[in-house]
Amino acid sequence: MTHNSYGSVSALFPENLNNWYGLPAQGIAVDNWADDNFDHSNLDFIGGVNLWAMNARRPIAAAGAETFGMAKGWGSDWKAFIRQNADRIHHAYMQKTTLPYEVNYLDLDPVVKDPLGDPVIRITADYQENEKRVTRFAQEKMAAWYKAAGAVAVRMTGIDGAMGIGAHAYGGTRIGDNVRTNVVDRWGFSHEVPNLGIMGASLMGTSGSRNPTLTVQALAWRTAQHLAENWIERAG
Repeated sequence: MTHNSYGSVSALFPENLNNWYGLPAQGIAVDNWADDNFDHSNLDFIGGVNLWAMNARRPIAAAGAETFGMAKGWGSDWKAFIRQNADRIHHAYMQKTTLPYEVNYLDLDPVVKDPLGDPVIRITADYQENEKRVTRFAQEKMAAWYKAAGAVAVRMTGIDGAMGIGAHAYGGTRIGDNVRTNVVDRWGFSHEVPNLGIMGASLMGTSGSRNPTLTVQALAWRTAQHLAENWIERAG
């Protein structure tokens, strides 16, 4: 799976934002609705969202910015709108929980081969109803944040898009004790090859609301520590 970051929100502000300055790491994140940080008792989904406001303006991206229904998407009106508002538009980045499903899976492509003649991995994946419900919830929270910050217009995109390529890839070598349904054991070692340890986000069946780096590091440390403590048994 990839990180559930579709279903974005854009906002138009009455003044320039200097949105070209700095790095994403200088952004502001709101974790109030991330994972289990809030009460889900009256909600129809599990998981949550990390709302992230960061620099987003790049020349090419600005040229394709949202016009909020205030101008056509082409011609002199569009040029005038972009010229005035390129640095007044902000696009939210929202990381949302993605759950594992049996209908999302990897298999070997029956047709496509790699340069060595071996079948390539085929990815079958889509966002399901829980992800869509989280997205609707996230969009409403992000829109409220924008309006509280002084946005004069807010636009939400649709939420029916397919799962696309993302910066964060998860799954494929699921952890578990059941040999029939999992690739690696609880320590990250292959059920088929007991001295083969697998490290990376492929072990993670669920994405959560944040970047995977720290979790991947923790899993890698755990696997390495287990190997060090059980070297004779694992080495065979």
